[in-house]
Amino acid sequence: MDKGKLYLIPSSLGEKDFDFLFPRFNAEIINNIDVYIVEDLRTGRRFLKKLGLQKAIDDLEFFLLNEHTQGVDLNEYLRCCEEGKNVGLMSDAGTPCIADPGNVVVAKAHQLGIEVVPLVGPNSIVLALMGSGFNGQNFAFNGYLPVEQDRREERLKTLENLVVKYNQTQLFIETPYRNNHLFQSILRVCKPDTRLCVACNMATDEQYLKSQSVARWRKEQIDLHKKPTVFVLGR
Repeated sequence: MDKGKLYLIPSSLGEKDFDFLFPRFNAEIINNIDVYIVEDLRTGRRFLKKLGLQKAIDDLEFFLLNEHTQGVDLNEYLRCCEEGKNVGLMSDAGTPCIADPGNVVVAKAHQLGIEVVPLVGPNSIVLALMGSGFNGQNFAFNGYLPVEQDRREERLKTLENLVVKYNQTQLFIETPYRNNHLFQSILRVCKPDTRLCVACNMATDEQYLKSQSVARWRKEQIDLHKKPTVFVLGR
């Protein structure tokens, strides 16, 4: 018996028209999957309905994978693939496995000889890099920076040095309610000629995308509180 496949299914970043974000193929795929691995049950179910799920949502099986589900049995999560059925892996927002815990499921699938199929969809990190105007040949995503101000600002200086020394674009994110603290740290410690791109609410009707020098940012007032944002340092 052939094994099923593990499909990596991107989800929406906001309320943008799904026809704008997802190929029709994605809707065809979800209607051939009965088992899903999701970060949040309610969010996952709502997204599937909006994408075009035609079968009854209550007939589907869901497994949870997030920061609260430590020590789960990944073999059990992928049991259906071993039985010839397909499984879908979804993030709460954007692309699975990028700034997302789903990579452990993908790693286990490779160990078990299960085919992994990434689907096309929005990713705020990639969109921010694309729209920044910075070097897309050499870049690094650094995830979350330290919460403590001293450590955060020391880390920012390190990232800025990498931009200067290697022309390596540096991307990072923050929990949305701490965005303004991070933004102020950037303005405080980075050099005036370092360039900063702020990419906020990407792929939504509220998208805000702007690149300019730190010196110019210091003359502006923006509020990023509770708005999903990617920060990009570059040259």
